Amino acid sequence: MSMMAQFVAIAADRLAALIEDPESVEQLFAADAAPAESIARLVNLGENMRQRIIEQGPQMLEKALAQFDPALREQLHARLGKLGVDASGLARGEGGEALLKMMMARAQGGFGAGQGAPASRAASISLDKAWHGIHYLLCGAVEPDSRLISKAILGGTEVGEDFSGYGEARYFTAADVVALSAELNRTNLEAEMTRRYDPAQMTKLKIYPNGWAGPDQQWLMDEFRKLRTFYADASSKGLAIVTCLV
Repeated sequence: MSMMAQFVAIAADRLAALIEDPESVEQLFAADAAPAESIARLVNLGENMRQRIIEQGPQMLEKALAQFDPALREQLHARLGKLGVDASGLARGEGGEALLKMMMARAQGGFGAGQGAPASRAASISLDKAWHGIHYLLCGAVEPDSRLISKAILGGTEVGEDFSGYGEARYFTAADVVALSAELNRTNLEAEMTRRYDPAQMTKLKIYPNGWAGPDQQWLMDEFRKLRTFYADASSKGLAIVTCLV
């Protein structure tokens, strides 16, 4: 039940088509969401595993959601409701059937056999669970604000429906990518991020995935450099970027 941030670089014409047909946004992330063998296992779950998801899945999901600040958690609960999962009963172990149904629908609909990477797709990365920590180090805030640097991970223009339960996908135009890449390569940015790393404060603010410790700083900086390189490469090629929490 982890939340991972994925980023996909696409050509400008592909972004235009995506905006025109926002229902195709889920397919854009399908190739990276899970390997084919994992998808097959999900679609063909045995009865024991299905029962385990029904019995344990709600409380596992609620445990993950509990790590967010109340306002963001409320938003995620509302999004789950739109997908048929009543978040109010998760802590009591309720909603397992709906949760399983949602997972199966995504596996069978979004990640079906024979789907390949969408046309004009250039590259993609996943920040795994480091996304919120990197965001905090970039701007010192829980959520994005008016500063450009705060939008590199959680900003962008929403497109399509919420297919993951964690919010709609968001896109950055090629011009946005150029501007953000410049911010991410700004002199002294790494020094600023290093000074902001405060495990106690980050845990207090419930920066996902919470429970921060000293060694996590290197992990966050390594993932940040991967993101910075990704933006720089997309910028140099005139590409747009689409991102989503999945």
